Amino acid sequence: MGDIQFLLIKKHAIVFAALFFIGVLLVSASVIFKQSQVDQETVIKKQMKLLRVKIANIAHDKSLIDEYQTRYLQLIDKGFFSGETRLSWIEQLEVTSSRLALPDLSYNIDVQQELQQDVFSSPQGLALFKSRFTFQSSLLHEGDLLDLMADLTFLDSGLLVVDHCELSRSHQGGDKAVNKADIHYLFHSLCDVSWFTAVELVDAAPSLRRNP
Repeated sequence: MGDIQFLLIKKHAIVFAALFFIGVLLVSASVIFKQSQVDQETVIKKQMKLLRVKIANIAHDKSLIDEYQTRYLQLIDKGFFSGETRLSWIEQLEVTSSRLALPDLSYNIDVQQELQQDVFSSPQGLALFKSRFTFQSSLLHEGDLLDLMADLTFLDSGLLVVDHCELSRSHQGGDKAVNKADIHYLFHSLCDVSWFTAVELVDAAPSLRRNP
């Protein structure tokens, strides 16, 4: 009788041990699987974060490309890559002089010069040129000088930069009354401006010029 009870206890003990071992294996497997899922989720989150950063960088780069290409096309429209057209400058001065009744407008345009890289750093594949333009005239009003500059600025013949402009009061005529035919030119202007243009070199990178 005692042997039978011992065998039954031994049998139940073996079953219990087996179930306990299986339970431990299942719990361990569950913990390992859960940790694997957490690690995988962490990796995926990091990858998604990196992906969002790359997408943001791509969007930023695209916006920069669009912005600079727009500026580039604006320079093309302004004639920056068309070479100097000093004849149009002279014609515009004559037209403005006639419109504003400027009696003694005079001007001088220096020989065009290529700017060296140590003076201005220009992009690879471009040669930058400068034409110095000096003009002076008597003026009825200060606003005449602004009108004259505006007319030159609107020309599509390069990039205009005002280097120096001096406006002084003229002493001619004084404040005495004169005939209606007489005109008092109260001011005198002397200005130095520079026209900048560029030429694409033959072996330059593919052009971004807009097709007609």
